[in-house]
This record gives sequence, structure tokens and C-alpha cells, in this order.
Amino acid sequence: MIKRRSVPALLDVARHAGVGAATVSRVINGGQNVSRKMLDRVQKSIDELGYHPSEAARSLKGARTKTIGLIVPSVADPFFAVTAAAVQEVARAHGTLVLLASSDNLPERESEHMVTLIQRRVDGLLLAPSDAADADLLKHAGFPVVCFDRPFPGNAASTVLIDNHGGAKMATEHLLHSGCRRILCLAGDSKLFTSQRRVRGYRDVMKAAGLPYIAELEVNDLEGVRNVLRRHLSGRENVDGIFCIKNALTIHAYKVLREMGVSIPEKVSLLGFDDFDLADTLEPPITVVRQPVVGIATKAAEMLFEAMATYREKRRTVTMNVELVVRGSCREPFLQSRKSSGKKVEPLRKR
Repeated sequence: MIKRRSVPALLDVARHAGVGAATVSRVINGGQNVSRKMLDRVQKSIDELGYHPSEAARSLKGARTKTIGLIVPSVADPFFAVTAAAVQEVARAHGTLVLLASSDNLPERESEHMVTLIQRRVDGLLLAPSDAADADLLKHAGFPVVCFDRPFPGNAASTVLIDNHGGAKMATEHLLHSGCRRILCLAGDSKLFTSQRRVRGYRDVMKAAGLPYIAELEVNDLEGVRNVLRRHLSGRENVDGIFCIKNALTIHAYKVLREMGVSIPEKVSLLGFDDFDLADTLEPPITVVRQPVVGIATKAAEMLFEAMATYREKRRTVTMNVELVVRGSCREPFLQSRKSSGKKVEPLRKR
């Protein structure tokens, strides 16, 4: 028997009726495409639990609430903190409030947040989806959805991405041209779209160069980085370059190399994907692939408001360029910056 909360939620009704949240949402929104038997079953659970949709849900169909949802994996991640601020700026210009939620990359938590936003009748949703996002819930959301940073599974929504593959190729080529031959790729969350594309870019360059690729695909914290670097820097064939596919790993790698007394870049070159606040103040300053974080969020928000204004979702994918910012953590830097093409990245050449 389900333990009742003082205020039952839509998910409680779904569990009680033994159906999906999307089915309950369809029932409370008019029962379209729901059988009579299923409608009665859900209605019975609604009555027994004493569930009441929000005031916004009782408003006239099509009425605007002047709110949008924003679901990100973590508000503690600097990337998503910046995107949230940029989205709020666009929303403020449209007189709209942003309801922010964190999914921790958990599909079930993401679905719970989406159901809550459906209940609140938001006008649209910006989403950095998990790798197993609920396509059925998206289909019956009843408002436009635009994804950013990674696509919705099956490309079921408009998306703003960066050139992850090209940026990783650019980074790896720079390490090669800096004299590195045994390059370690530190990656985490291997199921994520961004991780997969960046690792693939690294591998493509190493394969083309006839060099071994050395990838650690499930490194997510400081202790994990510490164990990996000790292993790869204590043998006969030590790595001489490290490519980190996200800024948290870059910071961890820098800290561990300092702990171990490994000189950067004399002994090991270090390059990270994504810039961060202290990257240019460390000693040495860190060479990075910089992505246009504010630009990504702004473009996604503009696309969402466009879809909300026209009541039409023209599904499209926008790929934004990234830039290599050369500082001091790689041997023999030979350029100041280089932009990716968005579709194809030309090989970097030594000057």
C-alpha cells in the first residue's frame, strides 16, 4: 500500500494506478489517446489519493504562465551554473521566470522534474538530458522543448551542441605537435554523449598518427585521478601528455601532478576540454579547449522562445564552434588560438 503524502503528486497517482506519468498527464489534460478503461483506472487513483492538479493546471488551455523550466545535471558544475545565469538573462528580457532543477544525470529524477513542470504548466523547457531520458514524457509534455550540451535520445528535440569531436581532435593534435607521443585521455561518465564524442576525437587522431590510445573512461573524482596517474607515471613507458575531457578532471590532474612532483610541461603536458576561472592564473596556466558557454545557453533559450511564440517546433540542431586557447601547460606552444569549424576541423600544422 502506498504511503500517502500530505499533498499527493502526479507520480503518486502513476504508481497507485500502475501506469506511466505520461498517461496520468494525458488524463488530467483531457484524456486524449487514453482508453476508457485506463481513464477510469487513473481517475479512481486520483479520487482515492485526493490528488488535485495545481491552479496553473486548471487555467484555460493555451494560457501562458510566463514560466519556463530548466533541468541541468548539476547546478554545482561551473558549466551549468553559467548556462543557468545566461538562460535567466534571456528569460528576464521576455518577462519570464525560470524554474531550475538538478537531475544528477539520473533519468528517474529527470522524469520527476519533467512531471512537476508539466503540472505547473510551464510554457517551455530547456534540458541537458540524461542518456536515458523519457521520450514518451517528452512527446506528451504539451510545450516546446530545446536541449543543449547533449541531444535528447533519438534526436527527439531541437538541440544546441558544440563540436565535441572536432575540439577533441584539435586538443590531441596540439599535444602531438608539442612533442607528446604517449597521450593519456582522462574521461568520466562514458555513457554521456559529450564524453563519447570527445574520446572518439582523441582516438581518431591517435589512430591516424599510428600511436596507441591510452584512455581511462570511468574516472570521476580526485582519488580516481590520483590512482590512474600514479599507475601511468610509475613504469617504464610513462605517459608524456594528458588530455582531460572536462574541467573537473583537468583540475584534479593538475593537483595530482603537483603532489607527485611532476613538472608541467617539462615532463608531462596537460590540456583540458573546457575553460575555468583559474586556468590562466595557475602556474603554469592551463591550455584548454574553450566552448562558448554563454553562447550555447543564449542560443538554446532564444530557440525555445521562438518555438513558444510561433507554436511550432521546427526540430533542428545547431553546432557551435570551440576554440583552442594555448597557455603554458604544453611544451612548445606554437599558436595562440584556433577555432573549430563546427563540421570539420583541419589538422593543425607546426609553424
